[in-house]
Amino acid sequence: MSEYKEIKGIKVQDLSADPPAPFVGQVWYNNSSGDLKYFAIQPGAWATGGAMGTARQAVGNAGTQTAGLAFGGNANPPITNVTEEYDGSAWTAGGNLGTARSYVGGCGTQTAGLAIGGNLPGTTSACEEYDGSAWTAGGSLNTAGNSIAGAGTQTAGLAIGRGPSASTLVEEYDGSAWTAGGSLPFARKAPAAAGIQTAALAFGGETPTEAQTASTEEYDGSTWTAGGNLNTARERLSGAGIQTAALAFGGSIGPSTYTAVAEEYDGSVWTNTSSLPATFSHGGGAGTQTAGLAFGGRDPVNAVVNSTYEYDGGGPATLIIGTN
Repeated sequence: MSEYKEIKGIKVQDLSADPPAPFVGQVWYNNSSGDLKYFAIQPGAWATGGAMGTARQAVGNAGTQTAGLAFGGNANPPITNVTEEYDGSAWTAGGNLGTARSYVGGCGTQTAGLAIGGNLPGTTSACEEYDGSAWTAGGSLNTAGNSIAGAGTQTAGLAIGRGPSASTLVEEYDGSAWTAGGSLPFARKAPAAAGIQTAALAFGGETPTEAQTASTEEYDGSTWTAGGNLNTARERLSGAGIQTAALAFGGSIGPSTYTAVAEEYDGSVWTNTSSLPATFSHGGGAGTQTAGLAFGGRDPVNAVVNSTYEYDGGGPATLIIGTN
């Protein structure tokens, strides 16, 4: 029987090519490139993306990291109807919302987005649908509200919680009309959400006592059940991903006190990952756990920002740790 040292060696392996299936922790010397290499699990990381054309907070969001959608918001002042599209490096103008609004919920994609409720000022039940160039009126919410978390798609959307007072209300959209969904276990406004209409995730938010919560709930299309709590309780945070692979980032942990903390959810537990480059609250979020997008928001002195950050999610990687 072969001995371990005969298989793996007792020194760094000298290879003419990288191994086809390296294992975590493996080190080798590639004599063709002259590089000393190491295979490891890299943590997720944030990088700065292209700045938005219009700085704003309380912005609506949809899409992915390479096809993002930002709409409405408060440019401090005024409330705006501006829509911008992101291509993975730069924002360009899209079709304006029919109704300017802030604290607007959102879901869907860049070419099939949904704007849900918001402030005019004064809460609205109006919803609009985006086709990649123009917004048109969709079915109105049954109950007007702002600070709603959106999940799902334009034809199977979900409106979770709402303000101005914290609420347990949840509504489902079928592409033309909203109907009542399963109520949240407790009232909240300004949570974040991820997933689809039949497998959604709601996390964080503000309770009726104006406290930030770490609570997470999972939705199966009719009923909410408890999931693992966030490590950092917060409201007005942003989210991305799906029910079993979600990303939470930024948010408010107190009056004008914001955080850069980001966490990943695996379907049962939240784990801290690399923090955003700057504190982030009242901004937009889109994408997936391994390719997230954060944009807009406001800083601790309540100035609106046009910053964009991209998250890569990390994962297995071959690293060069020395070159001959």
